[in-house]
Amino acid sequence: MQKFKTLAKALTGKTVTAGRNSSGRITSFHRGGGSKQSLRDVDLKRNTCSVGVVERIEYDPNRSSRIALLRWIEGVPQKDAAYKAERAPVNYIIASHQMEPGSMVVNSDSSKPSTTGSLMRPAHNADSFLRFQELFRKASQEGEEEGADDQAAKDAAVTTAAPLMPADLLDLNSKVGNCMPLSDIRMGTWVHSIELRHGQGAKLVRAAGAYAKVVKESATQCLVRLPSGVEKVIDSRCRATIGIVSNPTHGARKLRKAGHSRWLGRRPTVRGVAMNPVDHPHGGGEGRTKGGRPSVSPWGKPTKAGYRTVPKKPKAQLSRD
Repeated sequence: MQKFKTLAKALTGKTVTAGRNSSGRITSFHRGGGSKQSLRDVDLKRNTCSVGVVERIEYDPNRSSRIALLRWIEGVPQKDAAYKAERAPVNYIIASHQMEPGSMVVNSDSSKPSTTGSLMRPAHNADSFLRFQELFRKASQEGEEEGADDQAAKDAAVTTAAPLMPADLLDLNSKVGNCMPLSDIRMGTWVHSIELRHGQGAKLVRAAGAYAKVVKESATQCLVRLPSGVEKVIDSRCRATIGIVSNPTHGARKLRKAGHSRWLGRRPTVRGVAMNPVDHPHGGGEGRTKGGRPSVSPWGKPTKAGYRTVPKKPKAQLSRD
């Protein structure tokens, strides 16, 4: 993945609290320091019926997945009537796995018709996409040095777009990165960035490599199997993105040295048995001992095979029409 300069208008300052609350007490331990970071303004709602092209894939220090910079070519008001590629509206979204620069992405909503034409009309979309491809190539050539003799090297430096396939326009479920309501997604499809409530924005399945599966659909509700294995009933109007979240190898990475953890804002963790009795229930004693009691937290609560965060409940049954 190449390094790019982040979009300046999408950056917001980030305050480091080092795990302290408003009273100055540590409520989240082992946090502090780290490299300076800025928040990226990521579009989690994607509630405009529009068509865009992926310009590049970027690193985001605030999340485990990658983000994609989209340049919208249809369905979003243009600032310039001349329709110049470098002036088209742009924003960030959570990138899907196998999403590449130049690929087309669609935000579809059957309840909101497109302002510039139907997204299901192949001829109209093909003309817009091909027109944008030409403008995008010209914009990428502006930074090239004039008078280059090697035409082959110049063509290799130009950013090329993926070929336009008819299936991308006719079947929106087959294209990774498309966003649409759950009611429009086929059963068995892998999705991510799912809304919990209609119009709220993506809340579920946003971590790197995560995906959920659409299990069952009805008129008003949809049954989705989350990465934890829990099956949750969600409103069919809630939006989701086709595919898997990008950077699936995030969990397999290895930190090169202890300082790498400090760069990420993680402070050292001290074992309870290495403390004094005044600091931890496991502290003190001659040699390594926990005092003959099960493993507990500094406040005396059990930690091994701890409390379940999701209680076991019978699977929700969708009402049959």
